[in-house]
Amino acid sequence: MKKWISLMVALFLAGLFSMNVRAKEGQTVVALGADLTAAQRETVLGLLGMTEEQLAGCQVVYITNGQERQYLGAYLDASLIGSKSLSSVMLRKGAAGSGVNVTTRNINYCTTGMYRNALLTAGVQDTEVVVAAPSQMSGTAALIGAVKAYEKLEEQEISDESLSNALDELITTGELTEAMKNVSNEEIESLIAYIKEKVAAGELETEADIRAAIAEGEQRFGVTLDQEAVNQLVGLMNKLEKMGLDSSYLISQAEKLYNKYGSEIVNYADEAISEAVSEAAARAKEGLWESMKSAFRGFLNKLFG
Repeated sequence: MKKWISLMVALFLAGLFSMNVRAKEGQTVVALGADLTAAQRETVLGLLGMTEEQLAGCQVVYITNGQERQYLGAYLDASLIGSKSLSSVMLRKGAAGSGVNVTTRNINYCTTGMYRNALLTAGVQDTEVVVAAPSQMSGTAALIGAVKAYEKLEEQEISDESLSNALDELITTGELTEAMKNVSNEEIESLIAYIKEKVAAGELETEADIRAAIAEGEQRFGVTLDQEAVNQLVGLMNKLEKMGLDSSYLISQAEKLYNKYGSEIVNYADEAISEAVSEAAARAKEGLWESMKSAFRGFLNKLFG
């Protein structure tokens, strides 16, 4: 009996410990590019809103160019990856349900929506993320720093497969935006979030299901993809479907993103229509007034010669 009680107590304490190892709200981890010079480091810390003294009170991880080549090599040419790791990231744990919120500084390619979508794929939850670079750069490699920092923040490992798929999603989003004319980042991000939400919900079991969801998304967000882009999205969604996603959290966050952007797109269209109607009405009113003046002048001419 004593052994049984001891075992139960041990299991109870182990459960308490496992519950408490998760990051507390406000806890911060910083991922710095390993090749930052002293001057660049100072610039980056300033953009992250930190001093060296504050940094000393945080956990810090360093991201090397070797890691960038390891994870990005499958998706980007070596010349695009470069030879130095410079982009950096600060992660601060938010309140439960606060979502993933991203701010970028000196990042000219990856948008906040691109990072947010990809981080959700990697399993990041309820975290404030600030991405900064010492000068203008794409920021693609910063996703690696964000994921590695999150591992430290939550003391849990994120699989290489999850990180690889998140990078694939980030790069695919950027490539589609660049390739498609008259399509905004927000529209592509909304489309991907919409399809990914269906994948997480288990609604897309076959390739035909995925293609049908893409077609629905195109119509919903006013995006027209060529066949190559559709195939690219099908390949990405197949990978995400196989890896499995945190369904409940990702679904709620994906819906927030595409509903937000979707409403902005619809509101923009409504505003454009309203402006066009108002302009047409004004022109019609002006034309009616001119017609009335012309008729009145004709009446006066007939009356008085």
